Amino acid sequence: MARDEESLIPYSASELTAGRILVLAAHPDDEVLGAGGTLALSAESAQEIRIWIATDGGAQEGGDAQAPAAYAERRRGESRAAAEALGLKPPLFGALPDRKLSQRRRELDGSLATLFDNFEPDLVFAPSLVEIHPDHRAMAEALYERVAASRPGDPDHDRFRHLRLAFYEISHPLLPNALVDISAVAERKSEALAAFSSQQSIRDYSGAVKGLNAYRRLTLGGRGPVEAFRVTTYAEVSTRSLEEFRRSIGPSIVSDGGRGTAPVSVVVRTRNRPALLAEALGSLQAQTARPAQVILINDGGASVADIASPFADSFNLLVEEQPDREGRSQAANRGVKAAREELLAFLDDDDRCYPDHFERLVKTYRAGPEPVAYSDAVTVVYERREERWEPRVRTLQYSLDFDPDYLLLANYIPLHTLLLPRALCDRAGGFDPQLDYSEDWDFLIRLSFETAFRHLRAVTCEYRVFESGDPGHEVAGGAAFERARQQIYERYAGRRRPDGLARVMDRMRAQIARWAERDGISQGELRYLRESDRRLQSLWQKASGDLDGARRRLQEQEHVLRGLETERSRLLAENEIVHARLAELFAANERYSSQLKETRTEIDRLNSLLEQIFSSRTWKLHLFLDRIRGRR
Repeated sequence: MARDEESLIPYSASELTAGRILVLAAHPDDEVLGAGGTLALSAESAQEIRIWIATDGGAQEGGDAQAPAAYAERRRGESRAAAEALGLKPPLFGALPDRKLSQRRRELDGSLATLFDNFEPDLVFAPSLVEIHPDHRAMAEALYERVAASRPGDPDHDRFRHLRLAFYEISHPLLPNALVDISAVAERKSEALAAFSSQQSIRDYSGAVKGLNAYRRLTLGGRGPVEAFRVTTYAEVSTRSLEEFRRSIGPSIVSDGGRGTAPVSVVVRTRNRPALLAEALGSLQAQTARPAQVILINDGGASVADIASPFADSFNLLVEEQPDREGRSQAANRGVKAAREELLAFLDDDDRCYPDHFERLVKTYRAGPEPVAYSDAVTVVYERREERWEPRVRTLQYSLDFDPDYLLLANYIPLHTLLLPRALCDRAGGFDPQLDYSEDWDFLIRLSFETAFRHLRAVTCEYRVFESGDPGHEVAGGAAFERARQQIYERYAGRRRPDGLARVMDRMRAQIARWAERDGISQGELRYLRESDRRLQSLWQKASGDLDGARRRLQEQEHVLRGLETERSRLLAENEIVHARLAELFAANERYSSQLKETRTEIDRLNSLLEQIFSSRTWKLHLFLDRIRGRR
């Protein structure tokens, strides 16, 4: 289904810090390129930040082949200078060879175990699983698998159950769920990047990562660089396979079938569930190591030829269409009989394998010495939404180390988690046709009489449960299921020994005690959270009261402001009138000044004329005659 952008990438910045932060890097400079700004932001607030760099970076192109030790020391010195520029303590350095982390996995795992034991981090930064460089991926895979394999009851489980992992990007972008605004420390990151002069002389790593950080601003407001991360928790990694998670955060470096062909024949049973069958076959097609043979047994249902044909190019696909329903056991036995590969696996049409299922199971099988291997399965509850089954809940329900006595009481190994030699299946007697429910449990019990099983602590597939209209399942607790379980209990009653039962009961009591202890801790945490929520509600109510008062004062101020604005408008209008009147007065004044000037000019002219008259001989004769006449 189509998803909107905001469900795929953040549109607001996040804070990413903790009390104790562990930073993992494959090479000197990875830690600064991927997370330098975020670490600089946490430098003062975190209780401690510890950086561990696995290799010396000596295999870098352009390195000094004549003096590798000196070149490695130069790179370590650059990392120390960069850490100082970011306000961090000097990094710790491993001694593993550059570009060979995947080949030195045991040493890498040991180093990570020591780091976790000694430092006990709350937050771990590491290169992402979609990086191109093999050392980056090896580091990420080692971290992911270590955390994902932790189980309740392990001595160190409390170190992992609240742990956060933050995968950072260096040379390949990922799909982030956290964006950290590092504009406030951009200059410090630039200074730290400048410390890696040996690398800058080879390639402009600094310019590349600055471009990436600038691009990451795209969905945020403002300006400045941003670092991107994929943050996850133990709850997620313990219920998702590594390759499934990798493909959810970016394009995987490992394509479908990219790890070659697994020498496995997979028996797929189906009956009248075409949509689910297509998904099950699709999960086999998406394997990093595809099975060499897939045997599809249609147990008396509608033809599956059209559904199967698109997958024929991905593996050797054999389809057997039975005209009448013979039952689940007979369908499984038919598939086993048709199998031709060294190893045998099973998949029902309503379940799915994750992409690394066969790659990891074959590796576990070959690690031996047990000839049977099985992995963990996560239970995924699906609900119907608009003609589609959508996942709703994921639970790690099937993860238990091998215990044959426990297997006599309950089945904890879903059949599709199993990988075994084809010959061993025949030796165990195959599937009992008298059972059409729990036939897999019965088969596993008989198989356990032949050999021990090797447990891979990793989720590689899912057991699917469908709500509101389960397509063809006999649910646990149903009548047929209970009859089958009773039949199995009676069949193997003689195998349940008192000492075995006592050991299983002790194990179950220990499990119950652990869960009771965990429940007590969880209840305490819940009470703390509720009390914190109560205090926050109280603070909120107080703040709300203060806010109400502030709102009233604001309303009063707004009323005053509106009055002032009205008065301002009135004054502005009057000002306009005054300005208009002044303009009229200035115009009139100009006219009066002009008229006055004209009048003065006329007066001057008349005065001049009078002066001429008074000084003329005619005027003087006139004055003489006036005197004679007695007028003066």
